[in-house]
Amino acid sequence: MELVIGKVDQEVVESLKYTLKTAVETTPFWREKFLGIDVESLKPEDLAELTDRVFIEPRDLHRMEEVWPDYIRRPGIFYAVMRTSGTTGRPKRIPYTRDDKIRGARQIEGWTREYLDKGDRMASFLPQLPSSSGIYLFGAFDTLNVKSVYYQVPISFIHDRNMLLRELEDIKPTALLCLTTTAYNLGLLLPESIKKDIQTIIVGGETLTPELADAILDLFENAVIIDNYASTEDAMTGYRVIERGKTTPFQFKESILVLKDNEDNYEQYKRIYITKVMREGELTGLPLFNYNIGDLARVENGKVRNIIRTKDVISLAGAKLHVDQVMEIVYDHPDLVDFVIIYHPLSPENPRPKAIIRVAYKERKPAGIEDEIRERIYEANNPVRYEVEESKQAELVIEAVPFEKLREGLTTKPGKTKRIYIVGKDL
Repeated sequence: MELVIGKVDQEVVESLKYTLKTAVETTPFWREKFLGIDVESLKPEDLAELTDRVFIEPRDLHRMEEVWPDYIRRPGIFYAVMRTSGTTGRPKRIPYTRDDKIRGARQIEGWTREYLDKGDRMASFLPQLPSSSGIYLFGAFDTLNVKSVYYQVPISFIHDRNMLLRELEDIKPTALLCLTTTAYNLGLLLPESIKKDIQTIIVGGETLTPELADAILDLFENAVIIDNYASTEDAMTGYRVIERGKTTPFQFKESILVLKDNEDNYEQYKRIYITKVMREGELTGLPLFNYNIGDLARVENGKVRNIIRTKDVISLAGAKLHVDQVMEIVYDHPDLVDFVIIYHPLSPENPRPKAIIRVAYKERKPAGIEDEIRERIYEANNPVRYEVEESKQAELVIEAVPFEKLREGLTTKPGKTKRIYIVGKDL
């Protein structure tokens, strides 16, 4: 199955031609990838046919002499370098030009004009470094000259409720900018006097299922959610708006996305390939065609239900456990409030990979909750059931604990509210 989504109109076709021409002329990596291909006649739909040959992966980004265009390497224009930890074990460094800032403004203009152009007070929990999210959003807001004010909240305040409350009582925010899980945790931490004023919650960076969105909206009764699919390489690639009982489709205004079968027996999960389109005359820091970041789109009835980030999937022998499946179970249960997964990956010392799903209840432990969660996981994911129960090549443990003990003994990092803790890496 192949799907091409995005704003595939004549303007994008012309912009794609310019992007291709610029990339081939200035970037050794793309000159080699497109060798022998007629770039003048290439259409957005053709990108789906080229994913085996024309693509780029996170590990390629370290080859800066080949991947960065010559106007960056000279340098011919001013640029900043965004740093992100990425998925390769080495930090990725991405050039960011003034045209990236302008392009970022176009990416978010649709929801910004409607929800944040009326004197809002935005409390941003997106750190300027090492995350690029704060830089991208601030730069886009600045370019759009949004009629609002942007407050940078020290990210360490997330772990000190008294300092957090003093800061927010002073700011009196009407909007929050934060990672997806942080929004939910703020809903559990903040008093109603602050939550009732929140009208817009801008989230991204982590998987957002319909069940988690409903849980956030239950905590912030006057808010809507702007869910951004974003990455350092392509800023705010797409977004959707979520209100009670209504979710808009994802919109991808400045990028072309190809969705392809993942070839792993999970039919609903499609691999995402991102192509970053520049407008005529622009010089963005990093040309991207069919960027295979590893993220997955969960597609139902031909529509993207939600997007699963590459860090939100773990392997249990021949099976994959997707964090969105666990989210659906936990946030759909009336007595559960949150969860984490402690993952023991396959290694010479550990021949059987193991996932410990620790779920939190607020008041009383529901009877039989561990067995109920296990059965629901098996119902949604037969490969996991097979590897755990039949082939015995993996382990799945369910633990139910009071909410205050959910993250007991687990590491915390400023700005990061992790879902999956990997033994040997995070612990």
